[in-house]
Amino acid sequence: MTRGAWVVGGSGGIGGACVQALTEDGFEVHASDRPAEDITMPGVADAVAARLAGAGPLLAAVHTIGMSGRRLGDGPVSSCTDEAWDEVLRVDLTSAFYFLRACLNSCAPGASVVLIGSALATGLDGDFLTAAYRVAKASLVPLLEAAAYEGARSGIRVNIVAPGLVETRMAARALSDGSIIARFPALMPLTRRPSTADEVAAAVRWLVGGNAIQTTGAVLPVDGGWQLR
Repeated sequence: MTRGAWVVGGSGGIGGACVQALTEDGFEVHASDRPAEDITMPGVADAVAARLAGAGPLLAAVHTIGMSGRRLGDGPVSSCTDEAWDEVLRVDLTSAFYFLRACLNSCAPGASVVLIGSALATGLDGDFLTAAYRVAKASLVPLLEAAAYEGARSGIRVNIVAPGLVETRMAARALSDGSIIARFPALMPLTRRPSTADEVAAAVRWLVGGNAIQTTGAVLPVDGGWQLR
């Protein structure tokens, strides 16, 4: 029987690595990306998930889309712009709500649902002080808990993978800043370097697999020790 998987934001970066990992594990993977399937818009996620479930059991779903908001003026609370606040919460938080609602209504019993969070949701750091982004990623946790509690009734597991800085296009600004690069031994003391998209996808792969059958409602750090600072 075909095992269906759905990756939102699967065209590159963490999403692309998740598509590759799940494909290698035998899933038939559908990748949603904007503008064709913009799940930041009401109703789109519900329709996509229902369509995929109609073709066979939907057993894995991963939400990877997100934005930084710095170009729109995200930053400290005192200077964060209205546009940055509205857009970042829409893309990073509201779309996750739409995604989780769709998954709870359409995923098969025993499915695994994973959100990509961020180590930046916890702790404060002057180089990464972005109010809208931090609030959006931190707010995924109570949303996760509510979805995991509900999903447990039908055997659907819901978890978060929370990376630190990852070598992706969204992190390009930080990874080109010499002062931030010099701080990696303190920021991510385990590896002293940014994570790769494949390393984040490996954690997603574990949560989707059978060895994580007892894990739901968890936030799994994949951050080289960022949360230990």
